[in-house]
Amino acid sequence: MAARCSELLTRRANILADWADRMPLRDVYILGDHTETDAGAGAKLSIAIEYSNEVSEAMMTGWQRENATDFAELQTELGIQIRLFTDQDYDVWPAIRDALRDPLMTVRKVRVVQTTVG
Repeated sequence: MAARCSELLTRRANILADWADRMPLRDVYILGDHTETDAGAGAKLSIAIEYSNEVSEAMMTGWQRENATDFAELQTELGIQIRLFTDQDYDVWPAIRDALRDPLMTVRKVRVVQTTVG
C-alpha cells in the first residue's frame, strides 16, 4: 500500500508517527485525497487525532507545550501547516471510519486515509 503514496507523504507520515509516539494520542489520521503532495501556497495537511486515556505526565507536558505553540515545531518538521481535527469534530469521523477499510499507509499510530474531508 505504501507504493500508492508519494515519497513526501511517506516522510510526513513517519515524522507524524515519531511525534505521536510522544503525545497522549491513541490514533492519528492524515486525511485528504493525496493525489497531489501540496496544493500550493496556503496548503495545509489535514490531521485528525484521537486522545488516549493511558498517558504519562511527560506526555501531557509535551502536549501542553505543543498546544501552546500551535504545533509550530511539528509544522516546521513536516514542512507544511496543519489543520487539526479532534474528537469533538464529529463531521469528519464518518469519512475517516469509511476510509479505514483501505488505508493508504500505516506507520505505528498513524494511518493515511483517502477522504474528501480535509
